[in-house]
Amino acid sequence: MSTLLSFGEVLIDLLPVGHSGLVHEPIPGGAPANVAVGYAKLGGRSFFAGGISADNYGVMLQDALAAQGVDVSCLTLVPDAATATVLVSLDAKGERAFSFNRQSTADMLYREADFDAIDWSQIDIFHLCSNTFTEKAIFTASLYGAKKAHKEQTLVSFDVNLRLSLWQDTRLLSARVEQCFGYTHLLKMSKEEALHLALERGVSFDDYLAFCIEQGVRLILVTNGAESVLCHSAEFSFELPVPKIVAIDTTAAGDSFVAGFLFELGRDEGYFTPGPLVQKLLNRVNVRTSAEFAIKCGAITCTTKGAFPALPVLEQVQS
Repeated sequence: MSTLLSFGEVLIDLLPVGHSGLVHEPIPGGAPANVAVGYAKLGGRSFFAGGISADNYGVMLQDALAAQGVDVSCLTLVPDAATATVLVSLDAKGERAFSFNRQSTADMLYREADFDAIDWSQIDIFHLCSNTFTEKAIFTASLYGAKKAHKEQTLVSFDVNLRLSLWQDTRLLSARVEQCFGYTHLLKMSKEEALHLALERGVSFDDYLAFCIEQGVRLILVTNGAESVLCHSAEFSFELPVPKIVAIDTTAAGDSFVAGFLFELGRDEGYFTPGPLVQKLLNRVNVRTSAEFAIKCGAITCTTKGAFPALPVLEQVQS
C-alpha cells in the first residue's frame, strides 16, 4: 500500500443548519485535508502537511485529522495566526457557494523549510491544490513542494480546484497553475475549470488537454458533475459514466474522487503493471479500475452532509 502526503489548507467549513441559512455548524474541511482523510478512511497510510493555528478551531482540526487516522506529524504550528473559515451555502440541488475568511491565516504561512523537514523516503504520493497559489509566498512554497516531490520520484497529484473568490488578482491564476504542470504526473480538473483555463490560453478544450500533456502531465482526469469522467493521456482517452444519485451535499465529492483514485492506484492487489506508481498511470486497465473506484467514492460522498463524515470507508465502496 502506498503512502500519501497531502498538502494545503485545513479549515473550518461553516455549514448551514436547517432551511433558514442563518445558523451554521463548524465542520473540519479544506480540499487537501479531505483527500488526506478520504485516503485514510479507505485504509491507506496518510500524512497531512500545512500550517495549523493554536486557536480553538486549530486544535479542533488537528484532533479531527488524527481521529480519522491521518498522521499529523508534518503539520506546522503557527501560534499567532487564526484558522481559515469558509461560509458554505447550498442550493436546492446540493451545489455549493463559498465565502472565505483566509487573510494571513495559519494555512497560508507554511514555507519551504517546512518541506525540507519532511522525511520524503516515507512518501509515495504528494497531493496539492491551487488554493495555496493565491498569494506569492505560499505559492512559492507550494511549487517548491511539488518540485521536491518530483525530484524524489514521488508521484505528484495536482487538483486544480479553482476558487476564484480566493484570488485578489485572477490574472495570476492561469500562469501559476500552469507552472505546476511541469512537476505534475496526475492532473485532476472539472470540465468547468478546464474550459476556464483553455479560454485564458485562447485554445479549445482538446487543445488545452494536449498542452497539459506537452508540459509533462502523464494522466488527466476531468470530472463533470453528473456527466461522465474523462481519462486522458498521451496513450489513451476514454470516458466512464457516473451513477445517477440524489445529491444531498456535493461538499468534498471531488476530493473523495481524488482520494479514491490514489488509494486504488496505490493498492498492491489486482494490478498488472510492475514498478513505480507513475508507470501505473500509463496503463489503461489500471486507470480504468482506479477511476471506477473513485467514481463510487465521489457518489457516496454526495449522499451525506459535511466533508470528513461523508468520505466513505472501504466497505461502503466495495458494497
